[in-house]
Amino acid sequence: MIETLSALVQPWADFYAESTLLATLITAVHLLAMFGGGGLAIAADRRVLRAHPGTFEALQATADDLRSTHSLVIGALVLTVASGASMALADVTTFAVSRVYWTKMAMFAVLIGNGLLMRRAESAVLHGAEPTHLGDPVTVVPMASRPWGALRRSARISLIVWFTIVALGVLLTNS
Repeated sequence: MIETLSALVQPWADFYAESTLLATLITAVHLLAMFGGGGLAIAADRRVLRAHPGTFEALQATADDLRSTHSLVIGALVLTVASGASMALADVTTFAVSRVYWTKMAMFAVLIGNGLLMRRAESAVLHGAEPTHLGDPVTVVPMASRPWGALRRSARISLIVWFTIVALGVLLTNS
């Protein structure tokens, strides 16, 4: 099966191998998308972990900020997948049997799954937190603490997974 896939993508592998400029551009897009998207995600995770919103407005502002950041992170992940697939298809026989590569792909799947859970927690924070009254500084109703805990848990997982993916990427280039 690996031989069949390798033969199928051989024209791409040859083109990629013969063009230093193309290989450089694809690698640059991959790294810049990882750094850009990962950097934004890590900054957002840090904000969630440092936040102690005691008012509805503070809670909503943090969740709104996280939601807007996720759009940029998702765009960066699309570029990362496209460039990563381009690199992997250029050397199918190496990547198809690499435990490091498949561990990195598994961690990427965890990242995507965690991101989906985080989006759900964001939505729950935004829709589950109701102000107790209007006017004076309002406190967050207890319903908001549960989704907020899930959001914080997802932020911790996100940090660990982003750093693990980068470490595995470095290991992959050196193996």
